[in-house]
Amino acid sequence: MMILVLVGMLFCTTVASAKPIELSFGLIVPPKHLRYVQALEPWMKMIEERSKGAIKINPYFNMTLSPATEMFDATVSGVADMSECYTFGVPGRFVATEYLMLPETGFKTSLSASRALWHLYKTFPEVRNEYKGVKVLFLHSVPGAKLMMKKKAVRSLEDLKGMKIAASGAIGVKIGKALGFSPVSMPTADIYEAQDKGVIDGHIRPCELLVSRRLFEVTKYIIDMDMGHDLFYVAMNQNTWNKLPPEVQKAFEEFSGDWAVDYIGKIQDKFDKEAQDESIGKGLELVTIAPQEQARWRNILMPVQEQYAAELESKKLPGKKIAEELKRFLEKNK
Repeated sequence: MMILVLVGMLFCTTVASAKPIELSFGLIVPPKHLRYVQALEPWMKMIEERSKGAIKINPYFNMTLSPATEMFDATVSGVADMSECYTFGVPGRFVATEYLMLPETGFKTSLSASRALWHLYKTFPEVRNEYKGVKVLFLHSVPGAKLMMKKKAVRSLEDLKGMKIAASGAIGVKIGKALGFSPVSMPTADIYEAQDKGVIDGHIRPCELLVSRRLFEVTKYIIDMDMGHDLFYVAMNQNTWNKLPPEVQKAFEEFSGDWAVDYIGKIQDKFDKEAQDESIGKGLELVTIAPQEQARWRNILMPVQEQYAAELESKKLPGKKIAEELKRFLEKNK
């Protein structure tokens, strides 16, 4: 009888020890979002499989664990074990990182911009300091955002006058003021309703949101100009990371850093192009700005980079060095 009891206890202990470590993953996107379906979900599964079942990552969609404005702090405090969120959700925190949000930096694709962003993170301690309290798994960027309009086919700077455009964070406000439209800061999740009801005339976001957020239903024109990039972090609570067994840490590290930057960059470029083509197939019109007019836009936007670098310098951050390093990185990786 005692033998049976001991065998039973051993069996229960073995089963209990086989139970995976569960991690919460705070997300701002819905479950059908292209970035989740095509990039993040497969990434999660790769890590789970490589850990041989030792880890289970549980996604929490639509800011269930925390609003975007508090997502980073929620990860630092452990409300979320992990999170993926855009940097502009926390105004003033990621100011060095966000130099790459500016238009006309030369990084047209998600892959090139994500590599440049990760290069900044590895190169500048001032950028890394913006992520204190978490283990950064990787950073990434969307492809160049475009101007999406509900009714008006913008073809010139004059067409922008008086337009209310949803733009991303403080950088979006600077772009709006430079180009002459009225920038409106709002979460991506609110754009559909705002554009549908006429609260805004358009928005600046990547093409994939036309499908992921069904913004094609309230959009008529895609204006083909480089309007900058939205930047994202994927991070883990530092204490959570420290407590993970070495073999689980190894599984995460294998699918993070340089590997993850290239992985998600290539996938985002693919589904962003597919989303643009799908939206055009549904009746949206792609508007190409005339070359002379494009030059006018660039002549206005380029000084914004210099102004932003100067603002960083005033905060004792290496704005000029970041600008110079990005130019070197662009030239080296052409």
